[in-house]
Amino acid sequence: MNAGDGPLRTCIACRQKADRSELTRFVFRPDQRPAVVHDVSATLPGRGAWVHPDEKCLAKARTTAPFARAFRTKITASDLPRLETEPKENG
Repeated sequence: MNAGDGPLRTCIACRQKADRSELTRFVFRPDQRPAVVHDVSATLPGRGAWVHPDEKCLAKARTTAPFARAFRTKITASDLPRLETEPKENG
């Protein structure tokens, strides 16, 4: 990795490292429902979880285990975002 390269993140589904521009970010916001929110602009405060925006990784991330591991807390099915549609803005 060169000094000018962007930061690498790990996809919570496939566990492969990638540049953050290749991944999409989710944030845990326990005050909201669903508590896991798609952070389209990657600017929301809080611990982020990164996922490749392809069907395979999104489907695997749709289970509670990858998000629970990433956020280091218990995640229930009602906490998960609906991944069927791509939001145009945060929240």
